[in-house]
Amino acid sequence: MKNKIIIGITMLVLVVGAQTAYAECSIDGTITASSNPDPMGPRWMYTMVVVWDTGSQYALSHFNLLMDSETGTCTCQDFEDALSWNDPIGSSDGEPTGCTVDYRGYLECRGDPSIPGVGGILLKFEPIPAAPTLFGIEELQREPAEDVCKPGPTGTGTFVFYSDLPPATIDEDILSGVDKYGKEYCYGHMSGDFPAMACDPVGNEDTSWGALKGMFR
Repeated sequence: MKNKIIIGITMLVLVVGAQTAYAECSIDGTITASSNPDPMGPRWMYTMVVVWDTGSQYALSHFNLLMDSETGTCTCQDFEDALSWNDPIGSSDGEPTGCTVDYRGYLECRGDPSIPGVGGILLKFEPIPAAPTLFGIEELQREPAEDVCKPGPTGTGTFVFYSDLPPATIDEDILSGVDKYGKEYCYGHMSGDFPAMACDPVGNEDTSWGALKGMFR
């Protein structure tokens, strides 16, 4: 009888542990800078790779790059002047498996009202629903709504934006990511480079803004 009780307790711990692990969400990203291959465009191209896992059955709704807080030193005009991007801004894998989801980018100056506590200035990445493609050719027949290609609970996306400002190391205490899925949300870590703005998104420990400008003239 004692052995049965111990086995029962062990199974309960394993089940609870599995549920806890399943409930953990994550979103992490890295931004790398390179010269823009388009000589007519801004000087620098910033490529952001984001990996997410909602830890649930709920698919990604959208996600944000949080660039400055409500009490930060940047203005929305600072980001309008510093950043640009194409439409779509990037893409990720999607569901049904094998399809590709495109995203539009939106500069939001008053946070994300759909996520509690997310204020400040952010770059929002919104999926563009599309019919799945077969061998690169869109299906000719109208697809049912459930077959529209959309992000899944897990995925990897690549997004590109541009700037004439050179790269500087991200201030990881300020610039971060947050995704929305169902009625839930998850904060995550961002690392790498960001345009060297004279305000919050980049650190200033290694070099000053004036020194950076002089370095890339």
